[in-house]
Amino acid sequence: MLPPHSVHRETEQGYMKFFDRFTRTLLFIAVLLLISLAVGIFGDSSHAQSSATARSQFERLLAEPLPGHPKPEGEPSFYKADTLYQYIDGGADVYQLYDFQRLLHQEFKSGATEITADIYDMGNPENAFGIYSAERSPKYTYIPLGAEGYRSKGVLNFFQDRYYVKLAASGAGADALLDQFAHALSSRIGGNRTLPAVLSKLPQIHRVRHSEQYIRKDPLGHAFLAPAYVVTYAVTPKESKILVSVAGDPASAKARLDQLAKHFKQTGECLSAPELGEGGIRARNSFEGTVIARTQGRYLVIVLNPQPDGAKLLQAAASGLQ
Repeated sequence: MLPPHSVHRETEQGYMKFFDRFTRTLLFIAVLLLISLAVGIFGDSSHAQSSATARSQFERLLAEPLPGHPKPEGEPSFYKADTLYQYIDGGADVYQLYDFQRLLHQEFKSGATEITADIYDMGNPENAFGIYSAERSPKYTYIPLGAEGYRSKGVLNFFQDRYYVKLAASGAGADALLDQFAHALSSRIGGNRTLPAVLSKLPQIHRVRHSEQYIRKDPLGHAFLAPAYVVTYAVTPKESKILVSVAGDPASAKARLDQLAKHFKQTGECLSAPELGEGGIRARNSFEGTVIARTQGRYLVIVLNPQPDGAKLLQAAASGLQ
């Protein structure tokens, strides 16, 4: 049995060890809290600075001087993904499908002419083309502006680089001022002035001009086909469409073709068609009609509603994508 003073000393040493561990734990927690607080403060500050810079650059697109020297009517308005509905209620969902980033809205007045400018930042050229192509028709009057643009009385819309620009004007000399205004904006935007590269690789013969589209989500109602490009062809009085589903690699493209074949086997019929090329199939059902398809590298190429020479159209598309 230990003497009382030895027990007391051991107990005291135990308390000291416990207190030492407890103190070190508290210090460790305090350091973690300070680091977390610093990251939060400086992270928020960095994010705020980044947002402010992006906003400033965005505003600069409509800064004075502009052709006709229009004066801003009030302050510019900015909308983000979660507030866009406040400006285009009912139409915001379509923009969200193309990963809408922000909108700059500003109204101007130049003498008796009033101008409304809406500049949509869509994040990248593909998304800008996607929303632009979703809202235009081959029947519009097209003009050489940006990557592509069109106009009608009092309206001029175009897309360029990551931006979709929509302009409207009314009053005396509205159309002439719109032209000048639009060209000034195009010059300030700079960057990419071309359609997506995939479209230039598809057949030109029998192609319906300005029918090209970029579908970011659920082409033909199938999530596994996204994203995809669609182009209309008038080979006969009836129209066909080429759909090019863009996969990450050849294996992924084949997986998409397998899913398409499975879908048609479950809803209609699907037959192997090796004469069409890599993994070729012919398929049909009662609600989607007839399709022929094959892969080409990382692309799945589909002809919808193929005409008698549809196989040639499919082969020409695949050859261009090599």
